[in-house]
Amino acid sequence: MTISLAAFFISCQTDPAARYSQGTLSASVQSSTKAVNYSISSRAGIEELVTLSLEHHPSLHAAQQKVSRLTARAAQEKALPDPNARVSLGDLAQTAAGQVDTIVGVEQRIPFPGKRKAKGLAAQKEADAASAELESLKLALAERVRIAYWSRYLAEQGLRINLESRDILNAISDIVKKRVESNQANQADLLRITSEISKIDKEIIIARQRSRSSGAMLNALLNRPAGASLPSPKRSSIPGESNLDALISRAESSHPSVLSGQARLEAFRHRLRKARLENYPDLMVGVQRAWVSDSGLSPVADGSDQTMFTLGINIPFWRAPRRAGIDEASAGIAEMQANIASSRSSLRQRVEDAWLSAKSSREIITLFETRLIPDALKAHELALKSYSAGELSFVDVLDTWRTLLSLELQLEHNRASLGKASAALKSAAAIH
Repeated sequence: MTISLAAFFISCQTDPAARYSQGTLSASVQSSTKAVNYSISSRAGIEELVTLSLEHHPSLHAAQQKVSRLTARAAQEKALPDPNARVSLGDLAQTAAGQVDTIVGVEQRIPFPGKRKAKGLAAQKEADAASAELESLKLALAERVRIAYWSRYLAEQGLRINLESRDILNAISDIVKKRVESNQANQADLLRITSEISKIDKEIIIARQRSRSSGAMLNALLNRPAGASLPSPKRSSIPGESNLDALISRAESSHPSVLSGQARLEAFRHRLRKARLENYPDLMVGVQRAWVSDSGLSPVADGSDQTMFTLGINIPFWRAPRRAGIDEASAGIAEMQANIASSRSSLRQRVEDAWLSAKSSREIITLFETRLIPDALKAHELALKSYSAGELSFVDVLDTWRTLLSLELQLEHNRASLGKASAALKSAAAIH
């Protein structure tokens, strides 16, 4: 009785160190996941922002805790089951040595060789899969940061170009006013340019809204308040295209989504081995101690205590659940094999699409920079001179200006598209 009470109190006692650890961990997680307006250098570029996001985003903290949780489970799965203890009291057997007062026994179940190892390896592979998913999440988060950065860049450049265009239109408006005053132009020209300035003002309002929205998205990815200040986005250099086949091969072999599927495939293979081993019995060994009174029915009772050893097995009698366990693991293996093939197929498509998008964006940027914009700029300058000389109508001047504005906006759009395609390519090819 004393032994059983002691065991009960030991099992109910809470480890103070565990309580301290849990409290410290909770405070640490809350501190690391709360949005904080930490400072960012005004010179910080896109890769610095990616690094900050990977340090502060709460989704990564959650994924890291999942890895820790599953790693801890692996240690549990490999452990021996707890032993059983029992105490027998009451009207027990009479022996030649005397009346048995108390029997205390301890029994340990020892799983069939290979079962604990298979369970532990399956759990470890699940932890490996979670670790790969953490890396996949990092790639996805980095891609989202880069895309948000380039969206903000495009909005800022659109704002800049429209502000510059408004200044140009205001200067042209002054020319038109002088020509109207000297009866070299009519009032309709002045109305046209006033209308164009109003349209530009509308585009400026839209560009500012897009800049704020993309900034809020970027701050969310950095785990900062929506209105926190950010460095101005700069046009960063983007490396040239790598070999497409090499990128596809890299994605198929080393992308975390593939590695995660492979780890889960191995986990199901270990579960299949463990399910098959369930057809074999586990061993149970135990020891019992009986305390005997020195008084009894026998006149020669001497109260000699007794020690007994027990050996037994469980009987794997019910076949249906064991067959179901094998079927479950086998289906899991087939499922993971199909998932890996699907992941590789998706990655091939993503890599090729991003690679082709980046390639076409580069070619378009070169075309705009070397031919289209220089030609449009010259055409606009000539149109202005011709209009000032009275050789060209104001409608023609506006047409050349609209063409130049459209091409400048398209150039920045293609630069942003190149940045976004590069971000998608890095994510699909597992390039940090």
